[in-house]
Amino acid sequence: MDDDHYETLGIDPWASTAELRRAWRKLALRWHPDRAGPESKAIFQKIQAAYTVLADPLARAAYDRRRGTPVRQASPEAPRRRAPDAMLRRLSGWLHMLLASGAARHAEDGIIELLLSPHEVADGGIVTINMRVPIRCADGTVEETFSAWLTFPPEVAEGTLLSPSVLLPGMVSRPTFRVRFR
Repeated sequence: MDDDHYETLGIDPWASTAELRRAWRKLALRWHPDRAGPESKAIFQKIQAAYTVLADPLARAAYDRRRGTPVRQASPEAPRRRAPDAMLRRLSGWLHMLLASGAARHAEDGIIELLLSPHEVADGGIVTINMRVPIRCADGTVEETFSAWLTFPPEVAEGTLLSPSVLLPGMVSRPTFRVRFR
């Protein structure tokens, strides 16, 4: 590896998302070519590249595996959170069926709200929502079937916005979901 992204941003490999963002913002403000001059462009691009990799959880995990970063052990006093392991079948399926059954609804701001029960909120879980989405292609726009995979952490807060873990190339708009309690 040519550059160590953690070293570039001045953070340790176990830095939180908030620490990562603070470090990136501080460096980006300092080295932005509009502020530091055109000769800082290479440094700014290096900072941007490091942040792009480390801000994406999947890219960061792959980067950590390549560089051999040891897995961080949770401190004994840190609260332990279970990862959701249950497929929430009530909230999985075709979007039009979830809307018809009352498990989901369209919000006025274009966001799809998913209505979780107290049990689903407490335990968290995984859902997959199938829908038709517009995709840009050489011939214009076509509709493709898309499966949005979402993970709800245990004790998810009401109003939390969730995005699918993977998007299709060329998607015209990114579907966004909001957690609501019923």
